[in-house]
Amino acid sequence: MAYKIFLDINVLLDFTLKRESYVDCKNLIKSIEDGFHNGYITSATLHTLSYFLTKELGLKVAKEVLLNLLSTFSIIDAKKETIKSALHAKFNDIEDALQVYTALSFKMDFFLTSDKKLKKETSTTLPILTAREFVLEYL
Repeated sequence: MAYKIFLDINVLLDFTLKRESYVDCKNLIKSIEDGFHNGYITSATLHTLSYFLTKELGLKVAKEVLLNLLSTFSIIDAKKETIKSALHAKFNDIEDALQVYTALSFKMDFFLTSDKKLKKETSTTLPILTAREFVLEYL
Protein backbone atom coordinates (compact mmCIF):
# COMPACT_ATOMS: atom_id res chain seq x y z
CA MET A 1 0.00 0.00 0.00
CA ALA A 2 1.40 3.40 -0.96
CA TYR A 3 1.21 5.75 2.01
CA LYS A 4 0.79 9.52 1.74
CA ILE A 5 3.77 10.86 3.67
CA PHE A 6 4.31 14.48 4.65
CA LEU A 7 7.94 15.43 5.28
CA ASP A 8 8.84 18.50 7.28
CA ILE A 9 11.90 20.66 6.78
CA ASN A 10 13.96 18.76 9.36
CA VAL A 11 13.80 15.51 7.41
CA LEU A 12 14.80 17.27 4.20
CA LEU A 13 17.67 19.07 5.94
CA ASP A 14 18.86 15.77 7.42
CA PHE A 15 18.84 14.28 3.93
CA THR A 16 20.27 17.13 1.87
CA LEU A 17 22.94 18.16 4.38
CA LYS A 18 23.74 14.55 5.36
CA ARG A 19 23.03 15.09 9.02
CA GLU A 20 22.57 12.48 11.75
CA SER A 21 19.62 10.55 10.30
CA TYR A 22 20.82 10.80 6.68
CA VAL A 23 20.75 7.04 5.96
CA ASP A 24 17.16 6.62 7.17
CA CYS A 25 16.06 9.72 5.23
CA LYS A 26 17.83 8.43 2.13
CA ASN A 27 16.02 5.06 2.39
CA LEU A 28 12.70 6.80 2.93
CA ILE A 29 13.17 9.14 -0.04
CA LYS A 30 14.32 6.24 -2.22
CA SER A 31 11.02 4.48 -1.46
CA ILE A 32 9.18 7.62 -2.61
CA GLU A 33 11.32 7.95 -5.76
CA ASP A 34 10.63 4.30 -6.56
CA GLY A 35 6.88 4.85 -6.25
CA PHE A 36 6.29 2.73 -3.14
CA HIS A 37 4.99 5.77 -1.25
CA ASN A 38 3.85 9.29 -2.13
CA GLY A 39 5.82 12.20 -0.65
CA TYR A 40 4.48 15.67 0.05
CA ILE A 41 6.01 18.97 1.15
CA THR A 42 4.83 22.58 1.25
CA SER A 43 6.15 25.48 -0.78
CA ALA A 44 7.10 27.12 2.55
CA THR A 45 9.38 24.15 3.17
CA LEU A 46 11.05 24.78 -0.18
CA HIS A 47 11.51 28.45 0.66
CA THR A 48 13.17 27.67 3.96
CA LEU A 49 15.19 24.79 2.55
CA SER A 50 16.50 27.00 -0.25
CA TYR A 51 17.92 29.41 2.32
CA PHE A 52 19.83 26.70 4.23
CA LEU A 53 21.01 24.88 1.11
CA THR A 54 22.30 28.06 -0.52
CA LYS A 55 24.11 28.98 2.69
CA GLU A 56 25.69 25.53 3.08
CA LEU A 57 26.15 24.33 -0.51
CA GLY A 58 26.11 27.43 -2.70
CA LEU A 59 23.55 28.69 -5.19
CA LYS A 60 24.25 26.27 -8.05
CA VAL A 61 24.13 23.11 -5.92
CA ALA A 62 21.10 24.38 -3.97
CA LYS A 63 19.14 24.81 -7.20
CA GLU A 64 20.10 21.31 -8.38
CA VAL A 65 19.02 19.78 -5.07
CA LEU A 66 15.71 21.67 -5.08
CA LEU A 67 14.97 20.66 -8.68
CA ASN A 68 15.63 17.01 -7.77
CA LEU A 69 13.28 17.28 -4.81
CA LEU A 70 10.60 18.80 -7.04
CA SER A 71 10.78 15.75 -9.27
CA THR A 72 10.19 13.50 -6.24
CA PHE A 73 7.65 15.33 -4.08
CA SER A 74 4.22 16.80 -4.63
CA ILE A 75 3.74 20.34 -3.34
CA ILE A 76 0.71 21.05 -1.16
CA ASP A 77 -0.35 24.23 0.60
CA ALA A 78 -3.00 25.09 3.16
CA LYS A 79 -6.12 27.09 2.47
CA LYS A 80 -7.03 30.08 4.59
CA GLU A 81 -9.42 28.11 6.84
CA THR A 82 -6.76 25.48 7.55
CA ILE A 83 -4.31 28.23 8.51
CA LYS A 84 -6.89 29.79 10.85
CA SER A 85 -7.48 26.41 12.50
CA ALA A 86 -3.73 25.93 12.93
CA LEU A 87 -3.39 29.36 14.54
CA HIS A 88 -6.16 28.50 17.02
CA ALA A 89 -4.60 25.12 17.84
CA LYS A 90 -2.79 24.52 21.12
CA PHE A 91 0.67 24.29 19.60
CA ASN A 92 3.61 26.19 21.09
CA ASP A 93 5.18 26.54 17.64
CA ILE A 94 3.19 28.25 14.86
CA GLU A 95 5.23 26.69 12.04
CA ASP A 96 4.63 23.20 13.46
CA ALA A 97 0.90 23.87 13.74
CA LEU A 98 0.74 25.11 10.14
CA GLN A 99 2.59 22.04 8.87
CA VAL A 100 0.52 19.54 10.87
CA TYR A 101 -2.79 21.13 9.94
CA THR A 102 -1.77 21.23 6.29
CA ALA A 103 -0.93 17.53 6.44
CA LEU A 104 -4.25 16.80 8.14
CA SER A 105 -6.21 18.79 5.56
CA PHE A 106 -4.65 16.69 2.78
CA LYS A 107 -5.36 13.47 4.68
CA MET A 108 -1.75 12.34 5.01
CA ASP A 109 -1.12 8.90 6.48
CA PHE A 110 2.10 9.96 8.23
CA PHE A 111 3.94 13.13 9.21
CA LEU A 112 7.71 12.68 9.39
CA THR A 113 10.02 14.91 11.38
CA SER A 114 13.18 14.83 13.45
CA ASP A 115 11.84 17.58 15.73
CA LYS A 116 11.54 15.92 19.15
CA LYS A 117 9.05 18.51 20.47
CA LEU A 118 6.79 18.04 17.48
CA LYS A 119 6.92 14.25 17.83
CA LYS A 120 4.98 14.64 21.09
CA GLU A 121 1.99 16.04 19.14
CA THR A 122 1.19 12.70 17.48
CA SER A 123 -2.43 11.59 17.36
CA THR A 124 -4.44 8.68 16.07
CA THR A 125 -5.49 10.89 13.15
CA LEU A 126 -1.94 11.72 12.09
CA PRO A 127 0.96 9.62 13.37
CA ILE A 128 4.08 11.77 13.73
CA LEU A 129 7.23 9.67 13.33
CA THR A 130 10.92 10.08 12.71
CA ALA A 131 12.35 8.84 9.42
CA ARG A 132 14.02 6.02 11.37
CA GLU A 133 10.75 4.91 12.95
CA PHE A 134 9.02 4.89 9.56
CA VAL A 135 11.84 2.98 7.89
CA LEU A 136 11.95 0.34 10.63
CA GLU A 137 8.18 -0.12 10.75
CA TYR A 138 7.01 0.36 7.16
CA LEU A 139 9.90 -0.27 4.74
